[in-house]
Amino acid sequence: MRRPLPDKRNGTRWRVPKNSRNFSASTSIYSMYSCDMDTTLDSWEILQTVVQLGGFAPAAEKLNRSQSTISYAIGRLQGQLGVQLFEIQGRKAQLTEAGRVLLAEAEPHLAGFHQLEQRARLMASGGATEIRLSVDSIFPEDRLFAALASFSRVFPHVKPKLRQGTFFSADSEFSLYDAQLCITGLMSREMFVKPILTVGMIAVVRNDHPLLSIRRRLSRSDLMQHMLVTIESGASGNLKQQPRHPAQRVLPVAAIESAIAAVRSGLCFGWLPKYRIQSEIDSGVFVQLPLPAGQTRDVRLNLVCRDLSTSNTEVNALAELLGMNREPEAI
Repeated sequence: MRRPLPDKRNGTRWRVPKNSRNFSASTSIYSMYSCDMDTTLDSWEILQTVVQLGGFAPAAEKLNRSQSTISYAIGRLQGQLGVQLFEIQGRKAQLTEAGRVLLAEAEPHLAGFHQLEQRARLMASGGATEIRLSVDSIFPEDRLFAALASFSRVFPHVKPKLRQGTFFSADSEFSLYDAQLCITGLMSREMFVKPILTVGMIAVVRNDHPLLSIRRRLSRSDLMQHMLVTIESGASGNLKQQPRHPAQRVLPVAAIESAIAAVRSGLCFGWLPKYRIQSEIDSGVFVQLPLPAGQTRDVRLNLVCRDLSTSNTEVNALAELLGMNREPEAI
């Protein structure tokens, strides 16, 4: 909008040029700008394509439009923005600094819009837009997130919905949380159950714990005199916990990280996943308890699938990445 000019006939009044737009007192600033800044996603996509392919001609070919249409769209976008987007260097048009800045800000919006279109096409074709997965927190996170990253590269428009906890029941996860896949150490009534991983648990204490001052194999009565940290959870509706003697003094916690921290403090002994505390064992901070039996325990994790019909392409793909068709491993 051009600035009004002073009226020499009256120094206190302003006259508006005849070719200027007139706005009422109720006109908002937004509406004033929207009249001049009515750019479109199509215009920005044309700009992006020209830059990516290095010229108007290849952009026209890719977008199946005439070169004059591409040139007109770029010219119109420059006019709407009031900013020069290209400058001629030799025989090529190069982005100006302003053009680079504006395109960099526009590209995330273009990518988001393309993802929205892909999700809409998936919904229209009956494909999944999200996949729901419940995973016991004892399952190694590097394996879990590596599988999810691989899945997202193949299905970038399907959103993984992850629920983590301890002592998950697949039956409850399917019925209460509508999960499609579940990694759990508990037995299930479901038909599609595949053992995928055995996690070794080891009985340890901190290197200055009183139990280590006993110069013989430890007995049940020795253990009864000290605190045992146990992991327990009611995540799937019923309280589940690590095995222990009913008379044992216990400190119940809800997460593996809390159990490790309790042992590290010297307050407790406990059975912890060996792969999670290997660095503490190697450094001597944790010491394995000299038990006559039961120094180690195994947690066998199963991948439980609610449905593996051929129509569930996304579920089948993620199940494959999590180990559905591989031999079980042990760590």
